[in-house]
This record gives sequence, C-alpha cells and structure tokens, in this order.
Amino acid sequence: MAISSQHEAVLDAAPVRERLTLRAFVLGLLTIAGMCLYATYFGRNLMKSFLPITTLLPLVLWIGINTVLKLVVPQWALSRTEVMGIFGMVWMVGTAPAVGWGGYLITDISAPAAFSSPENRFWEVVGPYMPRWLFFDRGTWAVERLYSGLGPGEAIPWDHWTVPLFWWFAGTLALVMAGFFASVLFYKQWLEHERLTFPLATVPLELLREEPGSRLPAVFRQWAFWAGFACTGAVLFWNIAGYFVLSLPRITVYDHYLTKAVFIGRDFPTLYLRVQPLLMGLSYLCPLNILLSFWVFFVVNVFKQALINRTGFTVGLQGQAAASGEIRMLEAHGALFFLVVWSVWVARGHLKETFRKAISGLRSEDDGAPVSYRTAWLGFLAAFVFLLGWMMGMGIGLVAALLQLLLLFVIYVGVAKYSAATGFVFLSPQGQKGGPVMKALLGTANFTASDLTGIMVVNRGGLAAHSGRMLSIPAIPHFFRLLQQGLGRRFLVVVALPGALLVAYLVSCGAQLYLCYTEGGLNAAYMYDWTVMLGQVGLIEGTEPTYFDPQKLLVWLFGVGEAGLLTLLSARFASWPIHPVGLAFPHHTYGFAIFLVWLVKSLTLRFGGVGLYRRSLPFWYGVVVGYLVGVGTSSVVDAIWFPGSGHWAHGW
Repeated sequence: MAISSQHEAVLDAAPVRERLTLRAFVLGLLTIAGMCLYATYFGRNLMKSFLPITTLLPLVLWIGINTVLKLVVPQWALSRTEVMGIFGMVWMVGTAPAVGWGGYLITDISAPAAFSSPENRFWEVVGPYMPRWLFFDRGTWAVERLYSGLGPGEAIPWDHWTVPLFWWFAGTLALVMAGFFASVLFYKQWLEHERLTFPLATVPLELLREEPGSRLPAVFRQWAFWAGFACTGAVLFWNIAGYFVLSLPRITVYDHYLTKAVFIGRDFPTLYLRVQPLLMGLSYLCPLNILLSFWVFFVVNVFKQALINRTGFTVGLQGQAAASGEIRMLEAHGALFFLVVWSVWVARGHLKETFRKAISGLRSEDDGAPVSYRTAWLGFLAAFVFLLGWMMGMGIGLVAALLQLLLLFVIYVGVAKYSAATGFVFLSPQGQKGGPVMKALLGTANFTASDLTGIMVVNRGGLAAHSGRMLSIPAIPHFFRLLQQGLGRRFLVVVALPGALLVAYLVSCGAQLYLCYTEGGLNAAYMYDWTVMLGQVGLIEGTEPTYFDPQKLLVWLFGVGEAGLLTLLSARFASWPIHPVGLAFPHHTYGFAIFLVWLVKSLTLRFGGVGLYRRSLPFWYGVVVGYLVGVGTSSVVDAIWFPGSGHWAHGW
C-alpha cells in the first residue's frame, strides 16, 4: 500500500494547470513524422514492444531540448503537460514504422501476388478468398516493380496503393478507436476503484518533475540517477568507441538474448541469462507479487516443457495432438480469458454507472473524461459494427467474425489493463489475436475456406500490428494518465489519436514504399514474414483438416481454472504472493532479468523499507535514460558512418 501511494504521489505531484495545446499537438505530429522516417531508414529493429525505443528516444530528446530552453529562453519552454502530450502521441503510434506495422503491411498486401507459384499453390488455393480491396492481383506492375526496383525513368506508382492502404487504415482506425472508447469507459474503474499504479507513466513524469525555484528536473540533481546512467550509458558508449577502435573489446553484458543462451539438459528449453536494462528499469516499479508471479511461472514452464518433452506427452485427437508449445498457449490463453472476464465482472457496477450517465446525457456526470460517456458507448458500438462489417466484407462468416472480435477484445483489454498494473512492456498474449485458439479448440473443419483466409489475415501484422507489438491501445490509458487534470473534454485530446495514427501511417507506409521501389523490395521488404502465410495453404484447402477437440478444450479450461483459483486466493488472503498474470503472459526470454529485478527490489524493501525503495528509484530512472541515450547515439553513429551495415545495440 505504501508503494502504491508513492506512485500516486509522483503522478499527482505539482498540480497540472496547462492543457494539451495546439503547439504541443503540432510538435507531436512533427515528432511522429521524424520518428517514422528515422525508424524506417536507420532504426528498423527498434520496435520490440508496445513501448518501443522509437517512443522513448523522442521523450529523452524533448526533455533535453526543454531543459536547455528553460535555462536559455524560458519563455519558449514547454510545460510538463505539453511534453507529456507529445510523448503520449508518439507512444500511441510508436510501433507504426518498419517491423512494428508498416513494413509488414506492405509485404502482406503485395507478397501473395508476387510470390505465389505453381509449387506453393498459394494463389490457386487462397487467392480466390483474398479481397482485391485489401490485396493486389497477380501480374500487377506495381507489385513487380516493388520487389525488383524501378527502372530508369519509372515513377513510383502511388495511385495503385490508394485502395488497399485506405481500407487497411480504415480497419485499423476502427480497432484503435474502439480501444479509445473502451479506455474512456474503463479508465475511472482502473484508476480510482482498482487503483492501478500506471508505472509506465511514472518514469516520464518523474523525469520532468521540478523543485520550486529550479529549472532542471529534480532527478538530474541526484547522484543515484547518474550512477544508474553510468551503468548502462558507459557500457554502450564504450562499445560505440569500439566501432572505430577495433582493438577495444566489446562489453557484452546487454547483448542479444541468443548470446546468453545456456543449455541445461536434454529436453529442457534453452535458458537465456539476458540482462535487459530497459525492461528491468521499468519493471522495478512493478508490484512484488506480480514480479514474483512472472519469474515463478517462468521456472514452472521450464520444468513443465522438459517433462512434456521427456515423456512425449500430448493432448488431443489422433493426428492433431498438441505438443508442449500448443499446450502452453491454450493454458495461458484460458488464464487471460478468465482475467478479462473477471475484470469486466469487477467493473460491472462502474460500467452500469457509465451507461446510466450516458442515458442521462448530463455533461457534469462525465468524470472529466475526454468524451462523454454517451459518445464513448456509441463510439464503441459504431467501431464494433464497422469492424464486424470489415471482417465480413473480406469473407468471414457472421459467427466466426463475432468470435474473432470477442478474442480481439480479450487480448487488447488484457494487455491494456495489465500494462497499467505491471509496467511490463513485453506483455505478449499467447495465441496471437485469437486465430490459433479458434482453430485449436473448434478445428478448421468447422470453418469455411473463406473464414480461414479472413482469420489468417486478421491475425497478421497488417491489422494494427502484431499482437506482441500492439499499436495504440495499450498506450491510450497511459496517455490519459499522463495528461492527468489536463485531460478533460477537449478537442485536441480527442483528435490526438486519429491525427497521430494518420500521420504515422502515411509517413511509415510512404517511406517503406519509397525504400522498396528505389532499392528493391527483395533488399528492403520483410520477406521472411511471407513464409508464415504459406503454411496456411493445407488448412484452407481442407487437405489437413482439424476437428473440435474436447481434450484441447480441457487444457484451455484448466488455464481458466488456474487463474480463477489464484484470483480467489489473492482475494481471500492478503499475503498471498502469486498473481495469475504470470500464468496469462508467460515469458521465456526475460525470466532471468525479471528474477534479478524481483530479487533486488525484495532485498531493498526487506532491509531498507519503503524509504530506501524511494531513494533507489532515481538509480533505475538513470538506468533507463542511460540505455536510451546509448542506443540512440549508436543508431545515429551507424546512420552517419556505417549506413546499411550498422551494429547491434538493442533488440530481443
């Protein structure tokens, strides 16, 4: 409780008098355009979570710029609300460029027409079910030149891309606006009734907090901050120096997870002793029981996978039995499904109240939300109906489309809520956007070929990015929290999301298309993602059908029951240490890093109490900022001195 109060004190410190201004809105759009261009050309691998480096680097840059302005020309300096507004706008579209969304979308639209062949039979089997308002037809000149590059005197065929890009944007906008309106409906419940701490909003607000009479952020005056900065920044700057002085040995402590692989035995999964400073710095704000849950279930899953592999245990009917990977997926998705249903049940009173206020239509009863509750309910319904029509328009039947929308709701609400509760930026839901769960539980034989094609399309990265790099929706409740008292019912707050999304979409897709046409898509496109679509041919054709499987359903229900039991124990016993979120979001790559954070935080609280914990926070802020400055500097150095052959600085 004391730690939760500390988070709230940080978030509510220094009453916010300013609103999101037109100046901040314009600067936010310009920052988004610059971020998308930079990421497409120089930082194509910086989008690895729903709070990517492409979002945090502009934050650090604007904090630096604003600090200089306050010292030199204070009348030009931005207010904290303006900086937070810029950061929030960039965050909501931080995964738009390159491997986040735009790069995969261009490949999704064009690769089926470009690389289908008599050997893979993709166009023969799947092509008839792919709507031409979302995909190109075979033999299109614009597709051929996309991958081979333009010849002398040939112009980029922008007009050929207008129709598919428009409809992909329409579907994505409907999905993220549904997330916006749902966030309006749930925000007060999460903030005031469930008292979620929004740890990811704490760090940027603390980096901007100032003491009376000072123009520098207070954290910059603390030695612990600079000690943390040195722990990450010094390592990365040493490695940057090694780009030029080849005799300098590289410090590999923060390197790629594959360099930290440890083989522990036959049938055991490979362990990765990965130290990820960004994840660890942000996760330090996560409640202890959730940190414990993450790493405990990490250990449990290691032994569970080893036991399943060693014994050859499978679940399911003959010919479609699930091995360890699919078993873990179904169990985790069942747990997530329970947590989301439970969250809606817990919020039922608040949702009834918002509906009552929507019916009454009184402006004074809207709780300071950016739109009225009436607008939120009607907007969510309109977005739902549009998405339903969008999916049915591509050939998905009504029942399959409704089921797909339900699973989309589960995944997005789950990630949005538990990112606000945990501060963990790698919450990747199992089962993608629900498609693999539908096929595993119900079987492909119960869907038409058109259903299966549409489900495949929805579950790919073209619609609002991949599930592990969710676009906008997890950031929206944090955007509300960042603005705090400056939220209110204001036009700029409402148009911030669609405006940011439109700019990010146009710049990201435009830059990706320019890169492919000028350099050749075989060099610049994300070709490896196309192979995933090829694996669906047998299922869609019906030569490899699967059927309703009660055994797999039992595994899914087992996950539901596990999460329900852990939730009951947490509610009945205040000291119960395990939260079910670790079951719903299993992580293999970062289990060791989470364990280290849990251990350090546990020892800090045990031997120093809340006082020492608060004094230690600047160190972790410094770890985050030092890492961001180092990664940003590395990408700039690569862009200038090593274009096209840069060095690894950030990733999995």
